[in-house]
Amino acid sequence: MQMTIKTSQKVTQILSAQLVHNLEILQYSATELEQYIYERATENPLLVVNDAKEKTQYEEIMQLANCSVHHFSSSYDRSSSNQFNMIEMKLAEKENYEQFLLEQLPMHQNLSSIDLRILKFLIQSLDDRLFLDVELEIVADKFQTSYSHVEAILDLLQTFEPIGVGARSYQEFLLIQLDNDQFAPKMASTFIRSDLELVATQAIKQLSKKYKMPLQDVIETVHYIKKMKPILMGDKLESIPYVMPDIEVKAIAGEWVIQLTRHHLPIVSIDESYVALLKNDPNYQTYYRDSMKDALALLQGIEQRDKTLYELTRLLLQQQENFFTKGLEAIKPMRLKDLADLLAVHESTISRAIRGKYIQTPKGIYALQSLFTKGLLNSSGKMDSIMYIKKRLQKLIETEDKRNPLADQQLTNILCEEGIQISRRTVAKYREELNILSSYNRAYG
Repeated sequence: MQMTIKTSQKVTQILSAQLVHNLEILQYSATELEQYIYERATENPLLVVNDAKEKTQYEEIMQLANCSVHHFSSSYDRSSSNQFNMIEMKLAEKENYEQFLLEQLPMHQNLSSIDLRILKFLIQSLDDRLFLDVELEIVADKFQTSYSHVEAILDLLQTFEPIGVGARSYQEFLLIQLDNDQFAPKMASTFIRSDLELVATQAIKQLSKKYKMPLQDVIETVHYIKKMKPILMGDKLESIPYVMPDIEVKAIAGEWVIQLTRHHLPIVSIDESYVALLKNDPNYQTYYRDSMKDALALLQGIEQRDKTLYELTRLLLQQQENFFTKGLEAIKPMRLKDLADLLAVHESTISRAIRGKYIQTPKGIYALQSLFTKGLLNSSGKMDSIMYIKKRLQKLIETEDKRNPLADQQLTNILCEEGIQISRRTVAKYREELNILSSYNRAYG
């Protein structure tokens, strides 16, 4: 009986270790997965990594281009050109980041023209760390709108990648990072909000005493926070050049076809000649077993990532077919939990699967994360999307009696009669986000 119990525990531990590894690979974006593959290959002699063909050709072209530039520039006075080159490089980096962020705009097609103008201005006001370098009051004054309206647009910008863009301080940057990580240490948010100086000085004992926490928990939390650093323009420019979809969905002969776009990822395989060499050498048996286990875990993790993304997309097609034919305006409210229940997995698995990943549809490229929209419960027990409610609110105001505009409470009553359960405060918030004046200002403005 005791032997059976011990064997069961051992199997559970092995499965758990493999599961953790698979989840780690699942959460990687394509760029992060590529980097991880190369890291594992440098540590494991059994792994062979072949670059994608396009990447090899690109590198050869860039090498030729660099040679030509070097040869051409050598005839100039280097001391006078260095300063110009540095300025030119900085401008190019900034333009690349602005382009990268602006390319994420189609994912939010419900923006008005003034919303887009404000968003573009905020993007152009980012510093080298991608922190916001302008006061919201100044932006509100420039566009003759409310502070809350600008703040709502900033909230949208802060959902873009890289995570942390648009932060107004290092503290806010850290908090944005935390909001995007369900597995962050429990007390990380409290440490950041109240004791960032103690974290910076690694006052472990003081934090432990203040929050009555075990020293080890404090150490892990402080270590987690200190690893979160802003992206400096240029540091990771090559790692996020453009939005590259991980999945492509297209209609062929009336049928939906799902394709995982892995052509930009390196090809991973096991070196059979090296396997034969190590396997038959009695001096390397342990090393061989560990290396083979590690190699198979990587291949299995990549395969499992592909399967999960495929199943996720298949369910999205079932649940959101109107979105794939009509675009973002036709999307229905959907939570991570809804899809997790259908896939019979934990909600955190869906969160990891959609992190940093994009999908190509007939209507454009979208962040998977943007497809999970919030909504409000209606009288029938279903959910109406916030986008739909905003459009209905805008329509009511457009068709109102201009001499006697509808007050927020009247708008609330109409929506409630239509089955949309909403508060007056929420109506006022959505009205401001649509940049629509109050009933008083609409009447006398």
